[in-house]
Amino acid sequence: KINAALGRMETELTFPLRSSEIWKDVTPIPQDDGPNPIVPISYSPHFVEVMDYFRAILKKGEKSKRALSLTKEVIKVNPANYTGWLFRRECLLALGADLKKELKFIDEIAEVSSKNYQLWHHRRVIVKEIGNAGEELEATTKALIADPKNYHVWAHRQWVLRNFNLYKNELKFVDLLLKNDIRNNSAWNQRFFVVKNTTGFTEDMLKREIDYAYTALKKVPNNLSPWNYLRGLVEQGGHKMMTLINAEAAEILKKDSKCAECLSFLVDVALKFPDEKKLTVALSMCERLKTELSQIRAKYWEYQAKKVQQKLDELKESKK
Repeated sequence: KINAALGRMETELTFPLRSSEIWKDVTPIPQDDGPNPIVPISYSPHFVEVMDYFRAILKKGEKSKRALSLTKEVIKVNPANYTGWLFRRECLLALGADLKKELKFIDEIAEVSSKNYQLWHHRRVIVKEIGNAGEELEATTKALIADPKNYHVWAHRQWVLRNFNLYKNELKFVDLLLKNDIRNNSAWNQRFFVVKNTTGFTEDMLKREIDYAYTALKKVPNNLSPWNYLRGLVEQGGHKMMTLINAEAAEILKKDSKCAECLSFLVDVALKFPDEKKLTVALSMCERLKTELSQIRAKYWEYQAKKVQQKLDELKESKK
C-alpha cells in the first residue's frame, strides 16, 4: 500500500542507486551489526541499498535535492524512521522548499500509516513553519472519520486548535462523533479539552455538561466514558452540584439497579467528598460490586472498601 501511495508522487531517483550517475560520488555505508549478529534481520536488497546510501548522506551532512529525494524513499521503506523524517525537515528548510507541497506528501503517507508519531510530529513542525492552520482541521477530520480513536491525530488536532484558536465548531464535531459512537472515549476527552480551553467550567457550563453526560448515560448506563467525564466535572467544581449529580445517578439506578459503573462512580464521589451517610452506603456498594456485579475485580473492590472504611473511621474519630 505504501508503495502504491508513494508511486503516485514524483521522484528523482532511479534504482538501483549504484547504477545512477547522480550517486556515483557517494560510497554507501553498510549497517554494522557487529562481527557475530545473533539474529540478523533479513532486509530486502532495496531496503539495504536505500539505507546504506542514507547513512552516507547523513555522514556528509548533505542537504541537497538528491538527499531530499532519498529521504522520501527512506520513509517509503519505513514510515516510522524518525531520522528519515528529521533529516527530511532539515533538507526542506535548507532548500527553501514549498512546505504546502510537503503536506500533500504527508497526506499520502497518512493514508497508509496514520498511527505514526513521526509523521504527525513532522506535520506539526511543517505547519508551524508555514504559520497558519490551512486545512489541518479537514485533514484531521478525514483521519478521525477513518479511525476515531487515533491518539496521534487527536494530539495534532488539539495542538492546531490551541495554537490557531480554532475552537468555534469543535463541539459540533465532537457531537457528530458521539452520535456515531457514544462509547468513543477519545471524543469525550476532546469535549472536556474544548470546554476547559474555551468557556471554562462555569456554573452554567457545569450544569449543561452534567445534563449532557447523563443524557448519554440514560441511553447506555454502563458506558464508562461519560462516567469518567462526570468524574472530571466533579474535579472541576461539579461537587457544588452534588444534589443534581446524585439525583441523576439515582434515576439511572432506578432504571438499572445493577449498573456497576454508576455504583463505582458513587463510591469514588463518596471518597472524594466524604460524609458518614454516603460512606456507609458506599461500603455496601463495594460489597455488592465485589460479590455480584463486578466479581472479576473483587480485589479492587476490597481495596476500595478498605479506603471507605478508613475514611469512615476518621470521620467518627473526629466527632469524639
